[in-house]
Amino acid sequence: MPDRIIRATGETAEIRFVLVDATDTANIVANYHGAKAFARILLGETIASSLILASGIKTNGTVQVKFQFSGDFAFVTADATPMGLVRGMLPAEDVRSIGDFEPLLSPQTMTVRKLNDKGIPISDGIVEMPSANIGPSTSFYLLQSEQTKSAVGVKANANPDGTVLEFCGAFLVEAFPKADEKTLAIMEQVVRSMPPIENYHRPGQGVDLEAMLSDLAGPFKYTIHREIPVQPFCPCSEAGVLKAMTGLPREELEEIIIKNETTELHCDYCRKRYVATPEQVRTLLEKMDLPPEEEEAP
Repeated sequence: MPDRIIRATGETAEIRFVLVDATDTANIVANYHGAKAFARILLGETIASSLILASGIKTNGTVQVKFQFSGDFAFVTADATPMGLVRGMLPAEDVRSIGDFEPLLSPQTMTVRKLNDKGIPISDGIVEMPSANIGPSTSFYLLQSEQTKSAVGVKANANPDGTVLEFCGAFLVEAFPKADEKTLAIMEQVVRSMPPIENYHRPGQGVDLEAMLSDLAGPFKYTIHREIPVQPFCPCSEAGVLKAMTGLPREELEEIIIKNETTELHCDYCRKRYVATPEQVRTLLEKMDLPPEEEEAP
């Protein structure tokens, strides 16, 4: 079954539910980076977390999630939209160095940045991760940074050789501000008694979101409002990559022209290859030398 997101609310209870199956999408993104075993699982769970958080923003916005660690692994990050588009990234050097092994690491911070439809940041939140686990850290962020009472479950699991995620799923149950104490108490008990996410894995079919939702709702009736497909997406382009080169020292750009060599660049997210020619770099330098008003002129 294709990856998807289910969004639902209680018919009478002031609660909402978001459930995610990102199995195929997480595998595609992990393949871009050659991530195996622990790295593949971590990337998958970060993708699922970003999709959960993106469900709370407007249609054309974006959520950027970043988990930072100390030790053998520096960070993992993912960007997601409410419409199920997502990308993720791991440091290439870290992926190569840890290979199939589980690294030694210590959780540091979780950062969440929300952007509007024009890519302009509208909010930033940062919390210390209570553990290296993505689910509890996401729930802790919602409570500390957004004062939202919620429970989050995130889980991915790889096959024995670590080359494929067998499943990657997540859920969010969130109380609306008007939820009464009785509803909160019932939901807390329901979440505590929930089977682990791996129980909803159906070999070859991803995660059974309907079964998970039925258990997560407990005694409350619910209405499914929307099902959204999940798919990998990266907005990188040649123009964007060339623009990023303006951050390099001028001496390096001039050296490319002097040596008359093409420069190979890769998008950090999708690993797509781009080639910058000396002519393109020369044009870039010329634009950098223009006054701002001339550079922006049509």
